[in-house]
Amino acid sequence: MQVRHAMIMAGAALALSSAPAQAQCAAGYTQDACQKTVDLFNFLTPQISTALAGGAATIGQGGVLGGFPHFALGLRASAVQGSFPKMQNVGFATGGAARTNYPTDKQFVPMATIDGAIGIFDGFPLGITKVGGIDLLLSATYIPTTPDGGDVTVTLPGGSTKVGGGVRVGLLKESILMPGVGFTYISRGLPTIAVAGSSNVTTTVGSAPGTFALNNLSLSTKGWRVSASKSWLAFGLQAGFGRDTYDNSVDMRVTVNAAAPVGTQSTTATAKNTMTRTNMYAGVSIGFIIGKLVAEVGQVSGGTLPAAYNTFGSEAAAASRGYFSVGLRTGY
Repeated sequence: MQVRHAMIMAGAALALSSAPAQAQCAAGYTQDACQKTVDLFNFLTPQISTALAGGAATIGQGGVLGGFPHFALGLRASAVQGSFPKMQNVGFATGGAARTNYPTDKQFVPMATIDGAIGIFDGFPLGITKVGGIDLLLSATYIPTTPDGGDVTVTLPGGSTKVGGGVRVGLLKESILMPGVGFTYISRGLPTIAVAGSSNVTTTVGSAPGTFALNNLSLSTKGWRVSASKSWLAFGLQAGFGRDTYDNSVDMRVTVNAAAPVGTQSTTATAKNTMTRTNMYAGVSIGFIIGKLVAEVGQVSGGTLPAAYNTFGSEAAAASRGYFSVGLRTGY
């Protein structure tokens, strides 16, 4: 079954229509197809990265675990509402870059993560709590499926899983009277992604169908959090805030099937973007014999991207994004 992709949420395009065509797209028959592919890359990647970064480093856990041999293992499923471009009915201009506003479909984008933490040091006593504890963090990101929608196909040529890691330092250890508070830094990555799409319009003078491919699409996030959690018997609350930096790159290939005597024209290019966003989240947990069931909601905002030449409905790539996660955490 063909699977399709783009990504997320609402905002305003505002002054995007005044942006110039970008330098990596050389003038000629393929410039418009190349520019549309660059804009698609910049539209997709922040939204995929939001699903990747998520909220808490270990779902439902704010402070440190209490030193060795304590550990935590969490399975988390996250979702961000995506926006999927409809591209098949829009041709590529053959006389240079031409602005297009692509309509979009909305759909949730799934992400699954296994998070682990191992207690290394319990911390130094400070009154009724402890400070300076250390946990080692591990993460494995899994893409369970690629959602259907729009006219973009997504595949995972490098497999569905990527491993990351980090560290958590205890600012306060949780006790009867005190919440657990910690500072975390963690790096995550996505498996290599390939995105392809096509335009199937009829060839005319000045406009042509064609294809685009985003190959070796690499997405990684690095982020810090100040997080807190407190449990009362079987019930718990968690919250946190921090910053995430997205680093994304891709190799592109575009092909335009122009009218005779021009014929088929292809070009390749590379694109990169880096974006830093504020991330805030809150969650609740319910304890069971074997662990805790946790639900978490969050939002990212801020950051800038290269100005887009083309737009996707009324949605800006740098708009605020909401997400939610549910997970099960167990440990000792």
